[in-house]
Amino acid sequence: MSDRLLSLVVDSRSPADRAPTGTAFRELDRVRTLAEVIGEDGERVPVGSTGTIVAVWGAGAAFDVEFTRPVEALAAIAPEDLVLVERAGA
Repeated sequence: MSDRLLSLVVDSRSPADRAPTGTAFRELDRVRTLAEVIGEDGERVPVGSTGTIVAVWGAGAAFDVEFTRPVEALAAIAPEDLVLVERAGA
């Protein structure tokens, strides 16, 4: 049996209102990696991979980014390792 606990919180705010003030990126923004990153299950996500921000942590100190290509992965990434591709809702 696993000792891990999974908690799901549903946020009813619009995506534009979810990011804390002062962050460079918001939930659902499309971003590209500027460095190779390692996904939570150990997958290597190459430089230049495009993904979607699914969570903002620590007032923008890190972002959970979901990738589908070239590998399926979820990774926590520092803002300096990301560049904006497309703003959510734009």
